[in-house]
Amino acid sequence: MDTLWLTLQESGYGLFVRNSVILYPAANVLHVLGVMAFFGLVATMDLALLGVGGRPAKQVIGRLRPFAVALLLLIAATGSVLFVAEAVAIAANSAFQFKIVLLGLALANVIVNEWALRSQGEGAKLARLTALVSLVAWLGVAALGRLIAYV
Repeated sequence: MDTLWLTLQESGYGLFVRNSVILYPAANVLHVLGVMAFFGLVATMDLALLGVGGRPAKQVIGRLRPFAVALLLLIAATGSVLFVAEAVAIAANSAFQFKIVLLGLALANVIVNEWALRSQGEGAKLARLTALVSLVAWLGVAALGRLIAYV
């Protein structure tokens, strides 16, 4: 795997990102802003599932999910820019590795949440449990992302 990360890092694109005085800083700022906005939307949807706010959760989720998906795509795009600049070191970073595992779990939780909402309704215990897991998982993904620079 190290060969893959080194090839990616030393590619023309990797060199361009690493040497750009605009692209890397812009990706970093957009990544952080995207994460903040994404978590705000996720928290709003999850809290609605937990009964906070007085509006039907399906209504809140229906309105906010398209924006959350768009922000998740922005986060993935900017995160890939940040990754390619230092792919070897980041791939070996334990905080990054744990972040990727937790990200996978958070995405799997979205699938379980959607199934629970469709099959059991928004008041179901499983839907509420997935809302709690979502809050913890996405906050953990964001925190681990910040830890990458310090581990």
